[in-house]
Amino acid sequence: MLRARPLAPLAAGFTAGIAIALLPKFWIPLTALGAVAAILSIRWRHPAVLAVLGLGLGALRQHASEGPPRPLPTAPLEGRVDGPPRIYRSLADPNGEIEDDGSFVVDGVQVRYFRQHVTLIGGERVRVHGKIGPPKPATNPGQFDYAGYLRRQGVDAVLTLQQLEVLEGPPLPFRMRAAIRALFDRGMRKDVGAFMASITIGGREPIPEDFRTSLQQSGTAHLIAISGQNLVIVMLSVWVVLTLLGLRGRPLTVVLMILLGLYTLLTGLEVSVVRSYLMMAAFFGADLAWRRRDSLSALSLAALVLCAVDPGQVLDVGFQLSFAAVLGLAFIAPLFHSFTGAGGPVWNWLRTGMGVSLAAWLATAPVVLTDFNLLTPGIVLNNLVIVPLMSAEFIVGVAHLALSPLGLGFATGATAEVLFDLTRAASRLMTSIPFSHVYAPAAPPLLIAAYYAALAAWTVWCRRTPERWWKTAAVALIVAPLGLTALFRHQKLDAPFLAVLDVGRGSCAYLEWPDGRNLMVDCGSLNSRDPGASIAAPYLWQRGITRLDTLVLSHTDADHVNGADSIIRLMNVKRVIVTRAFEGRTWPPGVEVVPIERTRDPERRGDLEFLGPPVWEKFGRTVAPNETSIVLRAAGVLFPGDIEERGVEELLTLPDVRARWLLMPHHGKFFRQHQEFVRRVAPDAILVSAPEGYSSSKVIDALPRPPRLTGREGAIEIQLK
Repeated sequence: MLRARPLAPLAAGFTAGIAIALLPKFWIPLTALGAVAAILSIRWRHPAVLAVLGLGLGALRQHASEGPPRPLPTAPLEGRVDGPPRIYRSLADPNGEIEDDGSFVVDGVQVRYFRQHVTLIGGERVRVHGKIGPPKPATNPGQFDYAGYLRRQGVDAVLTLQQLEVLEGPPLPFRMRAAIRALFDRGMRKDVGAFMASITIGGREPIPEDFRTSLQQSGTAHLIAISGQNLVIVMLSVWVVLTLLGLRGRPLTVVLMILLGLYTLLTGLEVSVVRSYLMMAAFFGADLAWRRRDSLSALSLAALVLCAVDPGQVLDVGFQLSFAAVLGLAFIAPLFHSFTGAGGPVWNWLRTGMGVSLAAWLATAPVVLTDFNLLTPGIVLNNLVIVPLMSAEFIVGVAHLALSPLGLGFATGATAEVLFDLTRAASRLMTSIPFSHVYAPAAPPLLIAAYYAALAAWTVWCRRTPERWWKTAAVALIVAPLGLTALFRHQKLDAPFLAVLDVGRGSCAYLEWPDGRNLMVDCGSLNSRDPGASIAAPYLWQRGITRLDTLVLSHTDADHVNGADSIIRLMNVKRVIVTRAFEGRTWPPGVEVVPIERTRDPERRGDLEFLGPPVWEKFGRTVAPNETSIVLRAAGVLFPGDIEERGVEELLTLPDVRARWLLMPHHGKFFRQHQEFVRRVAPDAILVSAPEGYSSSKVIDALPRPPRLTGREGAIEIQLK
């Protein structure tokens, strides 16, 4: 099979060569092997020779892309905006003014802004003022390396926006795209318009968080971004119109590719669309070269072109998912289709849909598990329900673009709203089914390699032996180990274990006992929109932890609690310990909420000893939220929250506040009694959860020993022996 498809082994070797060459010095032996294979390929075109040739070429291409780092730009920065801002959060202030959190890119610099309304549409020439620096790398185990992701996107620096000046308006293509986007605000709700723009032309506006979460859990989140499916629908629609106009043969192919190329430009050259367009162009372009159409050759050509232009694509999860899914559809989906047998029209539609969904899931499950810590066994049923709804929304969206300029968009707008609400409800319902999705630790590399080897062997076995329905069930034996990844990750403890995570300006600490009991003290950050989902949960998953017994929230400030909702949902938290200040807050079903209010003596609950909140807080005085913090002592660690002078003064009235490990109050900020407080606690080690330079130098310099700082070390992990 591969002898007739020389591009397949070449592309496989090329992508593997890029990945391996990321390791230091590996590009040299790979390039040497590639040179030998190049000589051999003159006489022998064996797939193995082509694969080795691809390894060498890929390693050489990766090495060529590793130039010296670009000097850090200085502010103010002038340049062109690469596209519409990506909006992460959009709220209205008390006066009705829109406040957004978002970002845009100017000449390789990501410009971030908070609580501002930026009216850019892309293509403007601007001058931006603000604080500029390199992207912060991942500093916690399991955390997504966003700095690496930005570098692969050509972004070398990050600027926090203070002032924006527009020097020149956007060129015509960007104005046309903005005009098309504005059509979605006619005749439909704002949230529906943002969603319709996202699935048709690649909008960058937020959709409701509960909807996005349920789509992720159902395994269908890729549908809200422009992808190959959208391009297929556009292609089929255009093909029907061109065929009715009388076009046939090669002229039809040429016009079709030109129109699809224009649509790809309209989406802002989203990488997923470019990938799909290249695959389609290679597949249908075979007609123009008088060659036989072949999906594997088209896929291989697309991979070669993309990786040759941008080697960083190999590490992009979208690239991995796209090509793995297409391989699954090409080689695995026909097996399920043949196993189920023919029937009536409804059965044929069902078996095709189930076969396609199951094949794509089998091919992409390890990638999704590794990057999102998520297994979605309910995806087969989810796709049967959600994909038709999303396809219908896409078609309605395209129809709305055609009818809205004529004043006829009210019907499509109303239809879009109905479909949006229906899809949102269906997605929520599908993810409520038990075991439709499971959060789990990422699989080790050896397990992933074994999985794909077993899946390939199963595919070959099924294709070469008589069809039997039970072969479908045999694939469950291949998938099962993915659901047991916690067994490969969980670490046996001989003593209690403490981790203080680096959340920037905030606090999040994890404590675990040898018998498996665990708790988290606070989960918040002013530098992260959701530290529970982006930092705390990935950290626990990489340790093999899939549940959290107790979450202690010291007080109500955002830098201690804005990740709490996510950690409760993702880690199945059973008990939350809070103060009276949390009264009126809504908690998820099944969560036990335990309020703590100390009397004159500390309150002990099992291994947890509560030395605060301060006694005086119960008398109803108006105090700052920091001073109402829970003060917890457990496993020899003192967690004082954000108590300040009044809280510390109350704490020092207790006869015993000693602890072997101390997390400094209020991130190391100044309070009068800091020397007396540290003397009374008498810790062996002092920890500070704060960025470098954020704490008070008076406090830090007066400590009896240098503290361990998360902003300097990243996550601090200690065996409490």
